[in-house]
Amino acid sequence: MPITAALAGDLSIIADTLWSTAAALTEGGRLRRSGCRAEIAVVEGADAMALAEPAWRSIEEAGGAATAFQTFAVAKRAAEAHLRRDEIPRIVMVRDGDRPMVVFPIALARRGGITAARFLGDPLIQYGDVVAAPGATMAHLEAAWHAVADPAAAQFIHLRKVRADARVAPLLARTAIVVAEHEAPYVDVRAQTAIGPRDARELRRFRRRLAEQGDLHFDVLSGSAAQTAVREALAIKRDWLAARGMPSSVIGNASWEEALMMLVSPEPTPIRVARLKAGGRTAAIEVGFIHGPVWYAYIGATAPFAAKAGPGHVQMAELLAHCRAERLATYDLQAPADPYKRTIAHGTVAVRDHAAMLTASGWLGLAAARASSAAKNLLTRMPPGLRRALMRLRN
Repeated sequence: MPITAALAGDLSIIADTLWSTAAALTEGGRLRRSGCRAEIAVVEGADAMALAEPAWRSIEEAGGAATAFQTFAVAKRAAEAHLRRDEIPRIVMVRDGDRPMVVFPIALARRGGITAARFLGDPLIQYGDVVAAPGATMAHLEAAWHAVADPAAAQFIHLRKVRADARVAPLLARTAIVVAEHEAPYVDVRAQTAIGPRDARELRRFRRRLAEQGDLHFDVLSGSAAQTAVREALAIKRDWLAARGMPSSVIGNASWEEALMMLVSPEPTPIRVARLKAGGRTAAIEVGFIHGPVWYAYIGATAPFAAKAGPGHVQMAELLAHCRAERLATYDLQAPADPYKRTIAHGTVAVRDHAAMLTASGWLGLAAARASSAAKNLLTRMPPGLRRALMRLRN
């Protein structure tokens, strides 16, 4: 691309984000004129989760946590991880009279000389959104955004992994720009299988090959019984990533792995582990989150001894049967839409990363967000050997 065209594109994006920022900063006056009775409270720091808990749990109990990753249980452990990393939880709450309507949780981190805001829990969470009461209106969301987009708190906002059907998605479509877009496949558990005859034959072949290692056994674990299995999944995934030279913001990071492990033990826990054994050894394992009628795939890992026998495909088939038996509605495979996911999926949902500049210096964050997305795409296309070499240089 010619330099002048690239520069023009960057200037256009900067202009768009500055316009969005101006719109956000004038939102308060517009809300007052509309008669919205929104009352805004902002809490931050080590006590933020405790102060936000009553409003958060009230909205969550009314069905306001759209996914497993907006629940208070997950956010509490995520906030602890942020604090260990010297990042600041900052939670905006909107009330309408005596009713809590919106909780907009973010975390502040200083990187490269600027303070950036992102969803609280990022990168642990797989979907970002607000917590919104069923009766929350766009005016309530706009009131929350007015406090979130405060240039006194941050110069840049980077809100990742927002589903197209998220409560906050329409607001971000007007107040931020899209810096990356993916698709998250899902299986409608109640529908007929989406797998074709050819893939069904392949699945039967995988089962036969795995059975050569010994008897196959599938189980689903939760609570204290799942702790050892989650540690095993993390260990297998770490080795898999290292062998391919692939980075991860969660796997191998002590703070985020600890947050995940802390979510495993309490009862009730959102964590489930689907494990397939062949001859008494773990061949494939998946750590998932349960929320309402949805199983969210989170970490999938296959053992090297069984890798050529397709254990992940067999494990997913067994898990789907389990989901049907438990009367779940959706098996969410999450982004990216890899070919093996599309094989069993009934459809996909767009998932976008949004960014907004709050001050002129925020363009540094915007440039970094765009570069990071491009670098990830490039990295996935590189040969494993080159990726490993780059990872060694990075470390």
